[in-house]
Amino acid sequence: MTISRSKRIAAGGLAVIGIATGLSTVAPVASNAEPGVFYGAIAVGSNGAWGRALDYGNRATAERVALSYCDGNCRILASFVNGCGAVAKTRTSYWGNVGDTLGVAQNRALRNGGYIYTWACTSNHG
Repeated sequence: MTISRSKRIAAGGLAVIGIATGLSTVAPVASNAEPGVFYGAIAVGSNGAWGRALDYGNRATAERVALSYCDGNCRILASFVNGCGAVAKTRTSYWGNVGDTLGVAQNRALRNGGYIYTWACTSNHG
């Protein structure tokens, strides 16, 4: 059977993703993490960049990871535990909010108008 180069590359990429995913599931959790408690955060930059972090053992780590994935002058707009965060964008601003469910987080983020720009939920949200 002949496999094209692009399929080999794609298969290799999937293998790398699988390996990276496998490694992240066995990474040690912070010692102050409580079983069943998952933290998440969303960072957004003035340039429109964003970064999300989900299912971390503490708030500080979730926020640090979200900022590390955000390419620009970013700040945390939503930090949540066992729930969801959402960020809305208006013509001039970004607004973040949180809730037990995605719908609640999105509705709260939209209080100042605009549209949902990005969102995220921890594994055990509402």
